[in-house]
Amino acid sequence: QIRRKRYTDYLRDNLDHSLELAVTDQLTGLHNRRYMAGQLDALVKRATLGGDQVSMLLIDIDHFKKINDGFGHDVGDEVLREFAVRLASNVRAIDLPCRYGGEEFVVVMPDTALQDAERIAERIRLHVAGSPFRVMGGQELLSVTISIGVAATLGSGDRPQALLKRADEGLYEAKASGRNRVISRAA
Repeated sequence: QIRRKRYTDYLRDNLDHSLELAVTDQLTGLHNRRYMAGQLDALVKRATLGGDQVSMLLIDIDHFKKINDGFGHDVGDEVLREFAVRLASNVRAIDLPCRYGGEEFVVVMPDTALQDAERIAERIRLHVAGSPFRVMGGQELLSVTISIGVAATLGSGDRPQALLKRADEGLYEAKASGRNRVISRAA
């Protein structure tokens, strides 16, 4: 019975771990893209049916390839982990910070108007740019900046993909106009 109990506990732990990996990015500890997509669908649907507005931040770490090429992928991973901590500590408990892929991150912000999302995005940008990242066991300090695209739901008929596309357009413009900035897309 003890052996069977241990085996059952082992299986339960493996299942719990597998379920966690299904919704969590292993490197940063933030939610992953798959989890974000499901939550975003539900929130946008609620917003289009007369619920509160949903905003989204699409964030990209500027010149991340230079960090990987110049310092190695281990340091790049350190930057991603530190950025995830800074991101999560600068959003509300109801917000959903996620790793979208590579050096791109998304924050889904329920019950948030575009102007409020812009203000939060600017606060995050300033927090990241204002304090260098300690890497390599604290031996090196790296200045890191981010570009952010901001969008919010427009009312009935809006779709999660359209919201993401508007945020992506804002991000693209932020990068094209010099990086280290916040650009929003209202429509």
